[in-house]
Amino acid sequence: MVLILFTLLMCCNAICGTRRALLVFVGDYPSESGWNRIAAQNDKRIVLRMLADNGFRAKDVICLEEAGATYGAIISALDKLADETGPGDQVYVHFSCHGQQITDQDGDEALVDPKDRYDEALVPYDACVSYGWNGYRGEKHLTDDVLNGYFSRIQKAVGAKGCLLVVNDACHSGGLEMDETPDMMPPHRGTFDAFEQPLKGRTAKPEVRQVSWVSISACKSFQTNYEVKVDGEMYGRLSYAMSRCFREGISADELVKAISEEYKQIPMPEGKVQTLQYVAPERSKRKAMFQDD
Repeated sequence: MVLILFTLLMCCNAICGTRRALLVFVGDYPSESGWNRIAAQNDKRIVLRMLADNGFRAKDVICLEEAGATYGAIISALDKLADETGPGDQVYVHFSCHGQQITDQDGDEALVDPKDRYDEALVPYDACVSYGWNGYRGEKHLTDDVLNGYFSRIQKAVGAKGCLLVVNDACHSGGLEMDETPDMMPPHRGTFDAFEQPLKGRTAKPEVRQVSWVSISACKSFQTNYEVKVDGEMYGRLSYAMSRCFREGISADELVKAISEEYKQIPMPEGKVQTLQYVAPERSKRKAMFQDD
């Protein structure tokens, strides 16, 4: 009987897949990086609780934070996630950190918009705010080109029966005006200044990358991602909304609709606009996510 029950359990796990998560929270950057402090630790608390409430086991959640969320550590975690993910798995990836535009080295952005010279990038713990800052050259910026390669691997691994949801609570080109204080305007996750690098010379023909997973970002690539204060605590706007809207079995369309409604309830600084960005293939938009078959 024990052997039969064990076999049934293994079969059920194979059918339902495993719920996996990779979480990155960087809010307290080193002073020599040039980045200001943000409330990523508060995001960590509510996102971990959200996942636990929705069937994610602690042993299947990789959580990188602060000094442990370097470029190398994030790349290693993405490799591990891609290697361990299998058919039918349901994968959640969340970034709470700074974001910045950076010189597009391969020219793929211009294929969509001829005026666009920049990739979008997330900022790990060991990346600096500008080229030449303390000798930094941009090698630790985590670009969308690099991330898309890993997400494509993970999406291929989960297959048609699994899912991959990527949540990005960062700016791609936000505001870090030095003359503003927290009392005047909420903290924001990025900088108006793009990271300008010398072009290295293109070695391959650029191509438009197709997104085959569900991606939700806190704002458009040209907008600022402002934090929100709730009951005296600061949170990333998207992390807070996700914690209130995410549930087992919700579809991507339903989730984005709920988050958009939540955004309307969160006050914005006067004259500022922040629009949720949502990208997903049509086949994934109405499919229930993170539920057992």
